[in-house]
Amino acid sequence: MNKILVTGADGFIGKNLVYKLLELGKEVYAVVYPGNNIYEGLSNEKLHVKCMDLNQVMNHVREFPEDIDVMYHLAWMGVRPEVRNDLDVQMINLNMTIDCMKLAIAIGIKKIVFPGSTNEYLYYGKPLNKDAVPSPNNAYGATKIALRYICSDYAQRNNIDFVYAIIAGIYAADRRDSNVIFYTIDKLLHKEKPKLTKLEQLWDYVYIDDVMDAMVAIGDKGKSGAVYGIGHGDNWPLSNYIRIIHEMIDPNLPLGIGEIPYNSDVLPCSCIDLTDIERDTGFKPKVDFREGIQKVINKIKEDLV
Repeated sequence: MNKILVTGADGFIGKNLVYKLLELGKEVYAVVYPGNNIYEGLSNEKLHVKCMDLNQVMNHVREFPEDIDVMYHLAWMGVRPEVRNDLDVQMINLNMTIDCMKLAIAIGIKKIVFPGSTNEYLYYGKPLNKDAVPSPNNAYGATKIALRYICSDYAQRNNIDFVYAIIAGIYAADRRDSNVIFYTIDKLLHKEKPKLTKLEQLWDYVYIDDVMDAMVAIGDKGKSGAVYGIGHGDNWPLSNYIRIIHEMIDPNLPLGIGEIPYNSDVLPCSCIDLTDIERDTGFKPKVDFREGIQKVINKIKEDLV
C-alpha cells in the first residue's frame, strides 16, 4: 500500500488518517470539500489535495493516477443527529458513494475500505463481527447499511477488494462529542453532579490513535469480503467508564448514576469483536481507556483555563 486515496479527508477521521499515512511515508490523494482545504500551508511532496464535490467526481477522473492501491471512503454528509433522518441528505450520500465506486473502477483502484459504525447495529445485542445483523434506527444508519451491500457487490463484480469496518465509539483529546463521556467530564470539571441513567448498556470506546493503526492495518492486510470490528474490546457497562472518569477527576464529587430513568425498555449495545482483525492483520489496540481519557481530561482542563 503506497498510494492511497482518502475521501472525506477534511473530516475528523479523514484528517487523522491522512496525517498517519504521511507519517508512514505513503503518497496520499486527499479529497476535501471545496472551500475546506484544511491542509493549506502544509508542505509535503507526498500529499495531493483535491478540492472537489464528490457528486461531480467523475468529471475529475484524469486528476487521479491509475496506480492507487487503496481508497478509504470516509466522505459522508448528514452525520449530526438533527439531520440523520433527512432523506434528501442521505440520498446525496448514496449517489456520491456510487460515483466514488465508479471512480475506483475507472482508475483501477485495487482495494476499497468502507467504514461504518456501531450506530448501525445498536440493537444487535452482541459484540459486532461479520455475523452481526444490522438494526439501524434512522435514515443515516439505513443508508450506510444499504451502501455496504451495494458497494460490496459492485466491487466484487469489478474485481476490486472490498473491506467493511465497524468502528466503536471514538474519543480523542482534540475531539468533543455530545455523549455521556464528555457530558460527565464537563460536569465534574465544573464541580457539578452529572445526572445519569443506570448505564448498564455494554459499550466499547477506542482512542483515535488505535483507530488509525487499525485502518492502516486493514488497508495493508485486510482480506477482501471481510468485516472487521475496530475498537479496544473492553465491552464494559457504560457505568465502568464513568466511574473511572469520576475517580480520575475527583472521587469525592457526587455522581448521579441511576437518577434518570431509561427512555426505552430495550438497551442499545455497542460492543466489538476483535477476533478477525487481530487474526488477519495483527492489529492490537495499545491505548487503554485510563491512558486515553487522561489525555482528554488534561486537554479539556487546558481549554477551561
